[in-house]
Amino acid sequence: MRYLFFLYFLAFFGCQGSETTSSAGLDLIQHSIAFHDPQGHWKNFKGTLEIQDSLPPGRESRQYRVTFDNSQSKMEYLKNDLHFTVWNDSVTVLLGEIEKDRALMLRNYYTYLWGLPMKLLDPGTNFKSEPQKEVLNGEEYWVVEVPYEKDTWYFYLHPTSYELKAYKFYQDLEAQKGEIIYLDGLMEIGGMKIPQNRTWYRTEVDEFLGTDQLIGAYFTD
Repeated sequence: MRYLFFLYFLAFFGCQGSETTSSAGLDLIQHSIAFHDPQGHWKNFKGTLEIQDSLPPGRESRQYRVTFDNSQSKMEYLKNDLHFTVWNDSVTVLLGEIEKDRALMLRNYYTYLWGLPMKLLDPGTNFKSEPQKEVLNGEEYWVVEVPYEKDTWYFYLHPTSYELKAYKFYQDLEAQKGEIIYLDGLMEIGGMKIPQNRTWYRTEVDEFLGTDQLIGAYFTD
């Protein structure tokens, strides 16, 4: 199960962690944003991402399209049996059925995850302690820790290019229960470098949860 509740909480209440922000953590995130979005396009991005899921056996994969108009806080979601738009806090369902709260949650989910690392400069985001070096799957990365009220997130950056390579969060830190998302490949659109493949695993057991593959990206009028 992809973890959605946190993102719903994040969008409406912001970061509720320590009021102390690590300037070194912020500096690394700014370097990462300079790699992924050097011209600062994401804030006003108006375009479409075409995404395909690859899910574990027994679960049906899907292909869908998400269109953003970030300057207007607007998102349009389209797959074969569901089509809706979210504009600020207003939801319009054009095909199928979806509850308003879930539509708002999905808008926040896609805007946050596909907008990383740029979304980490949103007001209220805090960077805890000093960044650390950590080896993940045989590679060394800078790790920036971001505390939220319900979870703690860790963002893994390439040590020299600062490309975002993975992120994980714990719902239960003591039990190491959470999810880790590995990023692979980049798709460029208008100077932005968007991670192309996001592969999800549980942290407490080696369980594959799914892959989100970006198969197309283009600007819209």
